[in-house]
Amino acid sequence: MGNYQMNANGSYSFLPIVLAIILLAGSAVTLAGAGPVYAASAPYTPHFATLKSDEVHVRKGPGRKYDILWTYRSLGLPLEVTAKHEHWRRVRDSTGAEGWVYFRLLSALRMGLISPWKKQKITISIFEKASAASTVVVRLEPGVKVLIKSCSGAWCIVSVGGFKGWIEQAKLWGVYPGEIFE
Repeated sequence: MGNYQMNANGSYSFLPIVLAIILLAGSAVTLAGAGPVYAASAPYTPHFATLKSDEVHVRKGPGRKYDILWTYRSLGLPLEVTAKHEHWRRVRDSTGAEGWVYFRLLSALRMGLISPWKKQKITISIFEKASAASTVVVRLEPGVKVLIKSCSGAWCIVSVGGFKGWIEQAKLWGVYPGEIFE
């Protein structure tokens, strides 16, 4: 028997383990139909959003007159919206870096990063059910981006690379502790 492990760069490596692979329904991650939970223009802050583009400039202030601090190059990257000013949103990424982006470059799609704060070579398990005692579906390295389908407050259903399963909510960046949504 074997288990698949996805690296942060999206490639797979094969690891021998005792647990069987369970491929859950769905053959690929589909971003369509995931269902927006929070609009990028939500009237409240903070909330999570994702990048709509694979190239988004982050500015020092809320407007094009402000200098570009850096550019994100990661479609679907989850960001926390921490403030609003007209059509601009101050965002924070998983490293704590903050800057301003134009609101139309953000999506309501809920994406998350697997334990991006972990720096050592480890894997995080995605389970068949909302229980660490259930069968492991796939093991993911820290930093892997996943689609978050729903969260119960303790566990979230995620999908990535054709795999779907449950992860402890505390191991995701892109959802608040105890947050519940479908």
